[in-house]
Amino acid sequence: MSLSLRASATAAHGPDGDEPSPVQLRLRRILEGADFPALSKQIVDTVSALDDDATSLQRLANVVLREYSLTLGVVRTANSVHYRRGHRPIQSATHAMMMLGAKVVRQIAGSLLLFENYSRKSPALKELMLLSLLTANHARAAAMQLGLMEPEEAHLCGMFRNLGEVLVAGHFPEEYVRIQTLIVDGRSENAACKDILGFPYADLAVEVCRHWGMPDAVVQGIRARAAAAASRTASVTAFSHDLTQALYRLGTDEAAVSQAVDVVLEQHGARVKLTREQVGKVVTEALQETRELFVHPQIATDRMRFKQLTHSARAALGEHVTASEDDTESPRVSHHASLRVKLRQELDERVDPASGASVGEVLMLALETVLRGGPFDRVIACFLSPDRTRLTARTALGDNAEALMAHFDFPVSVRGGPIVALTQQRAAVYVPTDRALTTIEHRWAQGLGLRQFGVFPILVQGKVVGCIYCDREGDAESPDRATVRFVKAVVDQVVEGILKRRG
Repeated sequence: MSLSLRASATAAHGPDGDEPSPVQLRLRRILEGADFPALSKQIVDTVSALDDDATSLQRLANVVLREYSLTLGVVRTANSVHYRRGHRPIQSATHAMMMLGAKVVRQIAGSLLLFENYSRKSPALKELMLLSLLTANHARAAAMQLGLMEPEEAHLCGMFRNLGEVLVAGHFPEEYVRIQTLIVDGRSENAACKDILGFPYADLAVEVCRHWGMPDAVVQGIRARAAAAASRTASVTAFSHDLTQALYRLGTDEAAVSQAVDVVLEQHGARVKLTREQVGKVVTEALQETRELFVHPQIATDRMRFKQLTHSARAALGEHVTASEDDTESPRVSHHASLRVKLRQELDERVDPASGASVGEVLMLALETVLRGGPFDRVIACFLSPDRTRLTARTALGDNAEALMAHFDFPVSVRGGPIVALTQQRAAVYVPTDRALTTIEHRWAQGLGLRQFGVFPILVQGKVVGCIYCDREGDAESPDRATVRFVKAVVDQVVEGILKRRG
């Protein structure tokens, strides 16, 4: 029985077949929720993508590229001082993933999948996820200040540290309000949770993490306290959580916030040896990274909240916090024209054999360039078999792209359908931008629920070797001719990459 299935069975029946405990009953109700299984699948798939091989990379890329915050998180990490290797900033998530490796990407994705799922559900959850993201960014920055080898593991632990409260707020809002009322009236958090739920937040968080198969480090981080931590990462997690609590959850009394931060530094000083100046740098970096993600229009929160956060941090740490309260220059989604230029420049660099990139890596970056630069919903690279009798999907990116790949195995004959026919015509076409769909094309597209698609043959030295397929789903507008020319240009770069590696 898999880990997830064992967790579900335990939740339903208790560890020894006895009546389930209060925490197991709550877990069972969460597992039966409408949207939780989808989140669970994403996290389990991400955690189980263990290898750096092409299959794992494609699976992880489709998780990362699905959400803005994951794409931003992976690219930002690759460009950080800790990981960056070159002089030119990386723009491509797939390039960043190749550089970082599957383990680091899993850690980033595990953190931000949780953020994406809960940050849009309610104002209370948005605030909790803001605080969780601050804790995660505190943890990463502190780990780097302390010279820990895996700062992204600390980020993952920081994001999940407050999972129990997030789960209760998200799935049991009435009980959460009652707990908060008791805390306002003077009860401790653990006491209030036990009164209302029968267990502390951490117990539920640990059960869910075990259900997802999260690393032991995450569970240790959830349980860690200032004087009781199983590892340095756990100590950093506890410190980061307490720092967030002290800075941002005590209200606007500057003296109280400053005193609370002093207590945190004293309590954790034996295990997290950071000077006040270093803590200021940790807080500054966390605010900057959190703002970059959280004020983005696709996430959209109240920017005034960041002014309040920065003011609170400065009240406690003074001149050591240098984050700007003015976020009018906060980043936005790049205009497609600008993004296209940057992605194509990076692809051009990887086309050069001196970059060390394989044909497969060039192809993956090309698919991302089309996917994000178009933008398109799915993009698939198909190649002819050695005997040229079949045209088969090799790599795919985008929404449900891997499922669509199963339909892309065509005989190279009159029975091959429109993808084969268009590939053999040797000329790129996007329908209906270039022309109306034929009856056969319409029937094929209708069978997949599509209204538009494009096929861009890959010709190497005059010989067809495959094609790049792309589409937009639903009622999306058909791309303009400039976009079609952009995709053609990317395919030309793929061909150049192949030719240069053939010598």
